[in-house]
Amino acid sequence: MNKPFARIGAGLTVLVCSTLLILQGCVVATRDAVITPQIRSLYEGTYEVDPYMADHKPRTVAVLPFINQAKSQEGSEAVRRGFYNHFSSLPFKDMEIYRTDNLLRKAGLEDPAAIGAASPQDLGKILNVDAVVYGTISNFDKLFAVLYSNVSVGAEIKMMDTKTGKMLWAGQHVTYIHEGGIATSPIGLVATVIATAMNIRDIQLLRACDDLFREMVKTIPTPTIAEALRPPVITLLVQDTKNLPKKAGDEIRVVIQGTPKMQASFHIGEFKKNIDMLEQEGEPGVYLGVYKVIPGDNVNRAIVTGFLRDDAGNTAEWVDAVGSVTLDTTPPDKLEKVVTVGRNNVVLLNWEKSRAPDLAGYRVYRSATPLSGYEEIARMEFVEFRDEKLVNHQKYYYQVSAVDRAGNESEKSDTVSGMPVAPGPTPVSGAIEADTTWYAGASPYIIEETVVVRDKALLTIEPGTEIRSRGGALVIEGRLNAQGDDERIIRFAALEPGKEWEGIVFHNVKDKENLVRFCRISNASTALSCQAASPRIESCELTANGTAIRIQGAFSKPGIVKNTIQKNTRTAILIDEGAPPVITENVIQDNDQEGVRIQAAAPVIRNNQIRQNRGAGIVAAQSQAVISGNNLIDNKPFDMIGEMTGEAVNALDNWWGAAQGLAILSRIRGKVNIKSVLNAPYPEGKPVELPILAPALSGTVSADSFLVLANSPYRVTRDVVIDGGATLYVEPGVAIRFDQNTAIIARDGGVMARGTKDDPILFTASATSPAPGYYVSAVKFAKETKVNSAFAYCVVKYASVAFDVWFGAPEISFCHIAQNAQSGVYTRNASTPKLLYNTFSGNRGEGAITSVGMSNPSIHHNNFVENEVAIQTRSTIYIDARNNWWGSAPPDTGYIFGDLEKNINIKPWLDAPEAKAFQEKK
Repeated sequence: MNKPFARIGAGLTVLVCSTLLILQGCVVATRDAVITPQIRSLYEGTYEVDPYMADHKPRTVAVLPFINQAKSQEGSEAVRRGFYNHFSSLPFKDMEIYRTDNLLRKAGLEDPAAIGAASPQDLGKILNVDAVVYGTISNFDKLFAVLYSNVSVGAEIKMMDTKTGKMLWAGQHVTYIHEGGIATSPIGLVATVIATAMNIRDIQLLRACDDLFREMVKTIPTPTIAEALRPPVITLLVQDTKNLPKKAGDEIRVVIQGTPKMQASFHIGEFKKNIDMLEQEGEPGVYLGVYKVIPGDNVNRAIVTGFLRDDAGNTAEWVDAVGSVTLDTTPPDKLEKVVTVGRNNVVLLNWEKSRAPDLAGYRVYRSATPLSGYEEIARMEFVEFRDEKLVNHQKYYYQVSAVDRAGNESEKSDTVSGMPVAPGPTPVSGAIEADTTWYAGASPYIIEETVVVRDKALLTIEPGTEIRSRGGALVIEGRLNAQGDDERIIRFAALEPGKEWEGIVFHNVKDKENLVRFCRISNASTALSCQAASPRIESCELTANGTAIRIQGAFSKPGIVKNTIQKNTRTAILIDEGAPPVITENVIQDNDQEGVRIQAAAPVIRNNQIRQNRGAGIVAAQSQAVISGNNLIDNKPFDMIGEMTGEAVNALDNWWGAAQGLAILSRIRGKVNIKSVLNAPYPEGKPVELPILAPALSGTVSADSFLVLANSPYRVTRDVVIDGGATLYVEPGVAIRFDQNTAIIARDGGVMARGTKDDPILFTASATSPAPGYYVSAVKFAKETKVNSAFAYCVVKYASVAFDVWFGAPEISFCHIAQNAQSGVYTRNASTPKLLYNTFSGNRGEGAITSVGMSNPSIHHNNFVENEVAIQTRSTIYIDARNNWWGSAPPDTGYIFGDLEKNINIKPWLDAPEAKAFQEKK
C-alpha cells in the first residue's frame, strides 16, 4: 500500500473509532475496517414487464432527468446517475447523460416536469433512441449524526417504447439504510480517495442508490446474446476534487473499483477524454488515473465518467454520481484604482471590487522601495485595508492582487504609494519654490495669506484634502495637480462662514500642465481665474461663488469638462479678451446671472446642460463662438441673447426645449443662427432644419416659414406671395427692405410680425434715400383666408399703401405707420381690421386710414399726427373710431372725411396723445 495513503487511512480509522465509541456501545473492529452493526431494512421492490417487450427489446435507450416528488428537493440528479450507472452495465446502447441533456436543452426542454409530461414518441424524435426511461423520486431523506446516518431513497422507473408509446418495463422500490462507520477496505487506495473525495453523507447516498437499483435493473429483459457479451462490472467511481475548482499544476485523482485485469480510462466531461488508468499493484480491480491541470484548462462542473473494457471490446461505463470537476486556470483581472490615504501612523488602502465570479479574496503586498522588495502583509475578503503602526512622513509602496477559489492570483496592481502624516490643521502662506504635496491626512490646510506656487514648482494636492482660506488666493505660476476622485473630493472654501476668498488664480502659465479634477470650490469671489493660462478643469463642482470661472486673453485655452457649475451669485462663466476655451459636457444651472457670458472671445461651447439660469443661458457680444449640441432650457429671460447688429452667433444644432421654430424664437433674442436645431435633448436629438428663409425674398411661400434676425436685413426683390395656408413669422428686430414695385401679398396665408418695444420690426424701402411710395405695400391681403395675421411693434414707411386690406381681419397694434404715399391703412370690401395703439404720422394722399365698400375697421387709442387726412370713410358701414387722439382736442374735423353722424363715430376722443401708442425711436 502506498505509504501516504496508508497514513490517511490510519488517521480515518482512529477518527472513526473514537466517534463510534461515543455513538454506540458495541462495535466490531477488523484489520481493514471499523464497522458498527448495520441494520438493513430491505423491502422487495415490484416490477412489471409488458409482453410487448419480448419481441421489441430496444437497442438504444436514454435515461431522462428524474422528477423529484420527495419532501427533500435534493439529490434528484444523484439518484438518476445512480440508476444510469447500474443500467449501463446492461447490454443496451445507452445514451450518455450529458448528451441526453444537451439534446433536450436544444429542444427547449430543461424542466424535469415538462420532460416527464412529453410523450415517448416526441422524445424519441428529439433523442433518436428506441426507448426512454422516466424516473420519479418518491423518497429522499437523510438524517446524520457525525458518522451515524439514516438514509432512505425510493424511485419509480418506467421504460417506454418511443415508436408506440407502450410501457416496456416498470420497477418501483424504496431502500432504507441505518448504519455507521466507514470501511478502510475493500482496498486502502479506494478508502483514501473516498476519504479525500466525499463526506459521509455522500457515501451513504451512494450506497442507498446502489441498493435501490442493483437488483432492480436485473429485472429488465435483455437480448439473449447479452450473457455472452456481458461487459465488465464497475462497482465504484470516485474523484478527489471535493467539487472545488483546480488550478494549473493541481492533480485530479480518479479511482475505479471493478472487474480486475481490464483496460481502464476516464473522461472529464467533453473536455478531456480517454485518460488512461492503471490497475494498482496488490489491489486487484482498483484502477487509478491522474490528470495534471495545465494552463489553458478551463471547464465548469464537468462530470467524470469511468470505463472498463475487456479484450473483446465489451465496455462498462460509470459516472460520478455526486461530484463534478471544475478547472480554472484563468486568474482574475488585474485590479484597478487602488488608492491610498495617509493618516496618523496609518495608510488606508481601498480598491475596486474584482469582477471575478469565483473570487476568493485579496492579497496586499508592501515594500519600502517602488520596484522590488514586496512582501505579503495581508489576506482579506474586503476591498479595503488599514496598514497600521507606520512611521509618519515615510513613504510606503503597495500592490494588491485578487485570488479566485482555485487559487489563481491576478497580476499585481500598479504600484501606489502612501505616506502616514500627522493630523491637521496645517497653516500655509507665502511662496512655494520647490515641489510640494498637501496630504489629506494633514487637512485642513489653512491659507493664512496668499500662497504663490512659483514658476519651477509643482503643488500636488492629495485626494480628500481640504483647503480653507482666510481670504487670500492660491496663485499658480508653476503647476498644480489637484486630482481627487469620485469618492475623495478635494475641497476649497473660505475659513469663516459668510466671507469670501480670492479663489485659485492661474497666472501666465500658458500651456503648462495644470489639472483640477474632482474638486469642490466654494465661497470665492471668482473660483477659478485663467489669465493667459490653459488648465484642465474636470469633474468639479463650483458652487456658492461670485463668478465660477473667468477666462481672459488669447493665451487662455482651458478645457472646462464635465463640471457642475451652480448656485453662483454672478455670471457662472465669463469669457473675454479673445479667449478660446473649450467648454464641454458641463451642467451650468441655477446661477443668479448668466450661465455663460462671452465678450469679444471665441469659445467652443458644446454638449452642455445650460438651464434655469437667471440672466439668460448664454449672452454673446462681438463673439466668434461655436455653440452646438447643448441643451438650453428654462433660462430667464432668454436661453440665448446675441447682439442686434453685426454677425450672428453660430448656435446650430442645440436643443431649445422644443423643435418648433416659433417656440424657439420666443427663447432667443438678437442675431442667433438657429437654421438647424436638435429635435430632442442631447444626446438623443438629431439635427433638423428650420424653414428659415434666405435674405433675398421673392416667389411663393407655401409652408410656414421664418424671417429671423440672424439673416436680417431681408430684401424683397420681387413680390412674395403667401399661399397654401402658410404663415410667415417675423422675429423681433428684423428689417425687411422692399425694392420698387414689390409687396408681400397674403392670399391663402398670413403674416405674424410681433416685434417688441425695444426690438421693433421694420418694413421700409431698399433705397438709400427713399421717398414715400417707393414700393407698393408692406402687406396686401388679397384673398379670403382662414389664416390669421397680426402686427405689433412694427415700423412701416415709404410704401404707397402700408397695409392694403382687401379681405380679412388682421390686428395691427402698437405700430408706427408713417411717410406712405397714398394711405397708411386702406380697408376694402367687408374687411374688419383692428387698429389699436398705433401712431399714424406724415401719411400723404388719402391720409392715414381710408375705408371703402363695406369695410368696418375698429380704430381705438391711436395717435394721428400731421397726416394729409386723419381718416376718410366711404364705407356704407358705421365705423367705430372712439378714444383716439386726432392731433388736437377737440379734433379738427377738416381732417376727418365722412359723415360724423352716419358714417363714423369719433366720440369720445382723447384730450391728449395716447401714452401707450407706439412710436419709432429717433
